[in-house]
Amino acid sequence: MNNPYQAPSTRVPAAPGAQRPALVVVGVICAILTALIPTLVVPSFGLTFSAFGADLPWPTLWLLRAYPALWLLPVIVLAVWRFWPRPDRRRLAAFWTGLAILVVGLPACIAALYAPIFMLAQTI
Repeated sequence: MNNPYQAPSTRVPAAPGAQRPALVVVGVICAILTALIPTLVVPSFGLTFSAFGADLPWPTLWLLRAYPALWLLPVIVLAVWRFWPRPDRRRLAAFWTGLAILVVGLPACIAALYAPIFMLAQTI
């Protein structure tokens, strides 16, 4: 039974999941991994490709020149989380964006780095 002499509570309950940003954190971590791995690997590939002296395909050239731009990927995940039109789906949208960046972006970077090696192997 409630205490009749107690002041009524005016506290507004929190939205469901408001204190659990785990999905956003996982999405940002996926995007950070997608940016971090090429950042660590691309400079050594650049030295290797300069030793080849061969023409490089455009995805490889782009990656060699613009790999620091991959650090915008975590910002994209945070922007999706902040500006998604349905507030109840923002965490989920940020998670799926980060996961898609990892699943698509990292293999694309790997393919761009290994494409010249495979092209040179065909000429032998």
